Amino acid sequence: MVATLPVGFTARMAGVVVPDQVRLTGTVWNGAADLAPGLRAEWQSKPMALITGLAWEADVLLMGPDTRLTGRAQLRPNEARLAPLQGQVSWALVDALMPGLEVSCATTADLDLQQVVMGPDGRMASGQVRMAKGRCARVDGSITDVPLPALLASIDTTDAGIGVDVTAVAAPGLALGQLLITPDDRLRVTVFAAGAAMVPGLPTGGDSQIELPLALFAP
Repeated sequence: MVATLPVGFTARMAGVVVPDQVRLTGTVWNGAADLAPGLRAEWQSKPMALITGLAWEADVLLMGPDTRLTGRAQLRPNEARLAPLQGQVSWALVDALMPGLEVSCATTADLDLQQVVMGPDGRMASGQVRMAKGRCARVDGSITDVPLPALLASIDTTDAGIGVDVTAVAAPGLALGQLLITPDDRLRVTVFAAGAAMVPGLPTGGDSQIELPLALFAP
């Protein structure tokens, strides 16, 4: 019976905090979430999973401009899991996750996430992202048309949170930057000197760091 209830109502009854920019439609069984303009997630559940695995399980699809991700979601009491999640995304997903970021890029990326888990013991993720060549600019227009090389991001989980180590595909041994999703829903972006040298206007004498709220997960 719960599976046929409107997903927005069910989320409120369960005490799930849904960010203001996310619009839920449909039911727990088959529904959708509009995450940002043009960016939409849909799910179709697997009824037999409730019987055989005592879990809500569904095929999920994330789609938008130059974006199409497919995966399998599984929900148990106190745990949510995506395994795997694969496909292509554009910078629109970055804008949805990190509104207010000062940089915007014209590029796409291929995702191969082995698993993403959120539970009572925290979050974990593993996999990799391969970003195609593109161009970047500052949102305020002060810096434009900065070449972006093909990048490889390796994702793993440590005590500090979910870490993403970024290198150039052409120079895999040279660290360019690091992203860290902390347990308190913050995104910490560190740009190393080699990465800063690729962006006009950034200091290259040492590492630089910014920290932002992770909008889709923070209350």
